[in-house]
Amino acid sequence: MPNLPSMQRLLRTLCLGTAMLTVLALATTGRAADWQVSLDTRLLTSDAARSFMDGGLGATRYDRNDSGIQLGRARFALTASLGELWSAHLDASAWDDKDRSPLGVTEAYLQFRPYPRAGYRLRLKAGAFYPPISLENRAAGWESPYTLSYSAINTWLAVEVRTLGLEGQLDWLGTRTGHDFDLGLTAGAFGWNEGAGVVLASDGFMLHDRQTPVFGRVGPPGTGVLPFQQFDGRAGGYAGVEGRYLDRVVLRVLRYDNRADPTSMDSVSGAIAWNTRFNSAGLRVESGTGWTAILQWLDGRTSIAPPGLQLVWPFRAQFALLSKRFGRQTLSARYDRFEVETNVPDGDGSQRGHAFTAAWLFDADAHWRVALEWLRVRSYSYYRTESGDSPRATETQLQLGVRYAFGPR
Repeated sequence: MPNLPSMQRLLRTLCLGTAMLTVLALATTGRAADWQVSLDTRLLTSDAARSFMDGGLGATRYDRNDSGIQLGRARFALTASLGELWSAHLDASAWDDKDRSPLGVTEAYLQFRPYPRAGYRLRLKAGAFYPPISLENRAAGWESPYTLSYSAINTWLAVEVRTLGLEGQLDWLGTRTGHDFDLGLTAGAFGWNEGAGVVLASDGFMLHDRQTPVFGRVGPPGTGVLPFQQFDGRAGGYAGVEGRYLDRVVLRVLRYDNRADPTSMDSVSGAIAWNTRFNSAGLRVESGTGWTAILQWLDGRTSIAPPGLQLVWPFRAQFALLSKRFGRQTLSARYDRFEVETNVPDGDGSQRGHAFTAAWLFDADAHWRVALEWLRVRSYSYYRTESGDSPRATETQLQLGVRYAFGPR
């Protein structure tokens, strides 16, 4: 893939301009827009170590100092048609955790979706959005309909991975031509993701539901990292394939490489580019009686090469989720395993652990949702020894979430 030095300006224009286009579409087209506003509050208790947003090594979003009532998420989303084939999408949220700005955009993109022809369907996207990896985060706002906290894999994607660029998808609609399955091919090109990997190497895998806003910060002011940066003029890319059988079975495989130059450093901030690449695979099976099973796997590495050094952190994670929907209620259980290795002799950045999650969700009506979740994470982290703590920790978090949403979406 060729170097694209001008991609920085193009991507920033696309991401920031989508919000304006979405709003302007309401006035220029006269079409109704789909919008949604939601407020998610939490009553929780946690014995976890200091949160990552406060500079700690806690594996959950909330720590022992956060027990009580907290804001889970305040969200505003808008989708507007720009004619028959184009649409603009905006998703913005507030997390109440001292980010760079009180409200951040998690996704903002334009989509071109022409009518299917000869059994094929094309879709193009430009802006900021999630790559098609997760089979768990399928609800509005890239949330999970099964639990409050995401799996370790999808938590990391929410923190450090976003497509700021272009994506194309071509689907063969076999189910419309007498077959039992559909096939899809996806490819994307992106920039502004040279910080992806630094949180994984410094904090390890975590389990929570906080999504880093585009150009947002992870960690406290002054020391927090910026995952979405571009200073080496190189574009990354990914390619994947998806198969669907009767809309009951979904198999998704993807290869991702941000192609960052690990020797490149930003002369202004001093940040170094993290070369991050991984393979992912996922399987989701749904029955006609409300059962859902999801298996997801991730394996990759991130590396930097400051002068005279070559530092590598291989990582891998897997989870299995089983969920049962009955009426307006959903019961789910998930098991996660995760590991970060390193070639640093003293084990700097190594982590391994596993987690159990159990959740109950109740959709009271079209507006109200109540959720109860128990999460326990057991992990080993080298960095805990640097502060004089035991490298092993067991962290437990119990949350009661109440969400109110309104709007035509």
